[in-house]
Amino acid sequence: MRLRRLIQVISVVVSISSWASCNSKTVAPEKSATVIVTEPVSGKTDLLDNGVVIPSVISMMDSTQSFALYRPKAFTEEMVLPVIIFFDPHGDGTVPLNLYMGLAEDFGLILIGSNNSKNGMDLQQAKAIADNLVNEAVSRFNVNKKKITLCGFSGGAKVALATAAANPAVSTVIYCGAALPVQPNHPLDFLGFAGTGDMNYTDVVSFNEGFKNSQHLHYLVEWNGRHEFPSAEVFRDAFTFIQTGSIDNYSSKQAGITSKDVAKEQARKHELLEAFTTQDINWWRKEIANLNATKKVSAMNERLLGFISLACYSYANGMLQQNNLAGVEQILTIYALADPGNKDCQAFAAELKHRKGK
Repeated sequence: MRLRRLIQVISVVVSISSWASCNSKTVAPEKSATVIVTEPVSGKTDLLDNGVVIPSVISMMDSTQSFALYRPKAFTEEMVLPVIIFFDPHGDGTVPLNLYMGLAEDFGLILIGSNNSKNGMDLQQAKAIADNLVNEAVSRFNVNKKKITLCGFSGGAKVALATAAANPAVSTVIYCGAALPVQPNHPLDFLGFAGTGDMNYTDVVSFNEGFKNSQHLHYLVEWNGRHEFPSAEVFRDAFTFIQTGSIDNYSSKQAGITSKDVAKEQARKHELLEAFTTQDINWWRKEIANLNATKKVSAMNERLLGFISLACYSYANGMLQQNNLAGVEQILTIYALADPGNKDCQAFAAELKHRKGK
């Protein structure tokens, strides 16, 4: 396959439905009494501890799947509590649970985190995993059937949105750092989190704008973060939204970007994607140098650097699958300029050397 054609094919993936999360930052978990389980836990629910994050519980619906679990310290089998089911882009269900276990205690919610759904997976396969967890929550933990929430970050946000839109058992969907066009077939409440330093910021803002004339309850919270799960302090709004259907002091949390600037940034992303097929490395050096020089005064330029990094991840991954080593080498040069020190870029470089016999 010629390089130009391959770039064009992968561009579609990056701009529309990529699950990749090359710049995703795994937030350091809050201190917690996490139980380290060397073997997945299975069996009756009364064998599972409360007040701790259990990293791996075998699904009763499908023994090939597992999930992380957190139940409040005071939980009893007679309680009927709301549940949030999380989707991490790397398939680590403990990440959001460690972040938000304190909120679960404050608000009285059960938290479940998928260990199977992750970036690179076919969407239908990921949705099947998500639907399975919804059924598991209802049948195994006796959750409040009117308060089932799906939440995801990056590629996990797309899984949550796609699943929630088609599953009438889901009442609320929370998406962080990414969005996916959906048409819900049932009443569904939406809450988005858009980090001002996130390369997908304008995508999330645009998605929320699309619901302005709909019958769906929808909010979008802007926060000072990058491409990552929101901090527990920010994410408290999600628990409040599930409980009350509103956001405290929402006027101070709405997106501060105009529709004109959203359109401008989206257009710049499109131009950068085209540049991968039309511009040489000298152009990229100048373009990235200019973005770096102005990123402290322009949030958009900082986000565009992240977008270039994301695109390079997808391109390099696709080219390696095609064994297009010359193309990978060119992309990695751009990758290193846009995101120096990126571990994924370093891993691709090592793989490239390996394939070249070095």
